[in-house]
Amino acid sequence: MRDVTKEDSASRSTYYTDHDVGVLLGISLGRLRNKLCAGSPLPPRIQPPGSRHRLWRRGAVHAWLEQFTVTVADPVNVARRTRGRPRKQEERLRSR
Repeated sequence: MRDVTKEDSASRSTYYTDHDVGVLLGISLGRLRNKLCAGSPLPPRIQPPGSRHRLWRRGAVHAWLEQFTVTVADPVNVARRTRGRPRKQEERLRSR
């Protein structure tokens, strides 16, 4: 007799559930469902025939997330503009 629990845990470890994907994206399960219905861009998913559950391949989810990596450039020292009319002293300094 084979050990079904080990196979099930191995197959589950290669897939995420809706809840897992929501946690990775930082959104609730309801928000994830809304995004699915609205056709928002999401990682590729699998829906086995006859099942109401979606599965998400771990590798595909992480590859999809890697597309959105943002690199931060060094901040440029830009003189911050103040609101309102400049003071007389500031106008004098600029005119020099």
